[in-house]
Amino acid sequence: MTAITNSTDNAVCTLGFNRPDKLNALNREMYTLLTAGLTAASSDDNCRVIVIKGTAGIFTAGNDLADFAAALAQEGGRFDAPFQLMKAMLSCEKPIVASVDGPAIGIGATMLFHCDLIYASHKASLHAPFADLGVCPEFASSETFPAVLGHQKAAQMLLLGEPLSAVDGERFGLINNVLDAESLDQTVAEVATRLAGKPLDALRTSRKLLNARKQHYMEIIEREGQEFGRLMKTDEFKNNLEKFLNKNAS
Repeated sequence: MTAITNSTDNAVCTLGFNRPDKLNALNREMYTLLTAGLTAASSDDNCRVIVIKGTAGIFTAGNDLADFAAALAQEGGRFDAPFQLMKAMLSCEKPIVASVDGPAIGIGATMLFHCDLIYASHKASLHAPFADLGVCPEFASSETFPAVLGHQKAAQMLLLGEPLSAVDGERFGLINNVLDAESLDQTVAEVATRLAGKPLDALRTSRKLLNARKQHYMEIIEREGQEFGRLMKTDEFKNNLEKFLNKNAS
């Protein structure tokens, strides 16, 4: 069983987190597969729209922290896989539609701000517990969160670590529609089919114009990454990571 499903049907490429026993937590293999899938779909004329989804009841729990710790040990304190995914999403030429059922945590939440359309179930929620772990925002969320949600709501998520419900996400204009879980797949399929029926050049050009701040976000990501890397070397982060790993092992 592949941890990232990848299929194309009627010009719609669907990339799915498929590790439900681990709450779809992203490990290095998943980052590699998802980055490759986005890159390939972006340049494939047989694909006109990309759908990113999780499994029933969970979008993704964010980083697999056990794999994250192993990567840090093996790569000399670096973990570049998430940054490759960020670049692939920002560089993607095709519209990206997110289908969110259940929690979207960490990078699972921050990536949604770079999707073009988001449909969510009533069980969906966004969590950004970076400060709790001892690190800082990533994927340009230090800018995208306050830009969409306002400073105070962004601080509630990024400093206090409080979740954003799907209903509030819709109220702030982040989520297009909140649906019953039973209707989510059908709605996303209908939206993706409508997009896929439009002229390819028009879709590419429109997304490029909508994504005019791409280079700026790249710069934010680099700046956040430097701070993230610095914080990962602190005793607070190392202690929090060890506590989390020990808690999950017990």
